[in-house]
Amino acid sequence: HRKGELLDMHFRSKSGADFFLDGLVVECILLNLKADDLHSVSITCRSLRFPAQAAAHRALLLLAESLSCTLLRHCERGSWISQLREWEAVRQANLVWLNGDEKAVVLVKQGDQQFVKCCVDQSGNGNSASMYMRMPAYKPDTINGLGVLEFDGASVLKTRPFAEPIPQPITLMVVARARGDTTIVDSLGPNSSRFELCHGYPSGWHPSPEICMTASGHDASPKHSLRGSTRGTGDWHIYTAIFDQRRSEVFVDGFCEAS
Repeated sequence: HRKGELLDMHFRSKSGADFFLDGLVVECILLNLKADDLHSVSITCRSLRFPAQAAAHRALLLLAESLSCTLLRHCERGSWISQLREWEAVRQANLVWLNGDEKAVVLVKQGDQQFVKCCVDQSGNGNSASMYMRMPAYKPDTINGLGVLEFDGASVLKTRPFAEPIPQPITLMVVARARGDTTIVDSLGPNSSRFELCHGYPSGWHPSPEICMTASGHDASPKHSLRGSTRGTGDWHIYTAIFDQRRSEVFVDGFCEAS
């Protein structure tokens, strides 16, 4: 280290004792701090502002990778520490994460076909989805090198009931290819109120209804719903439904179709 760098790592305690921290030690410490702690470091010690931001950037990349996400430069805003804080909140709020990675599913082979007995929750909350009556088929290496689960209309995967109702706002994000009148996510239980994302409940008959989200009613058709314009024609889409009462929104491939 140069002389100036040594001085930057010099600290004096209230008792008058002097401490000199090696740069690698400082980096190791910062990499184990969360966003709020990195923010405190950056505003307390001027010489550690840049190292704290660098540590936040590295932690942000690792966090996004752990969530199978890619950071888009045109979506970046604020400092690395502020962005890390937002992504930490995403990870904390993630209650269920199911995907088609072969390592994340329990497969059963029947003849030449593989079926999914259980899809293991990757959020760490133990909300895995297991077979209900009939297993969906597993199709390996279908999209972006990952496998997918194929539901035939009778196959269902069901999570265990949550201990308490989940308060809104609730965000659902699903990558799916729907054909015709199709339920994508729904509450499934004799005492459950409707909580559904689907291609269904058309205003008039159509073989491929528009995307629809609703949290209204129980067994009868919903009185309140949001309906987009994308129809279930068998194309891959990213569906995002934000259930937030009168502020609810539904997005398809990043575009808001109803609010």
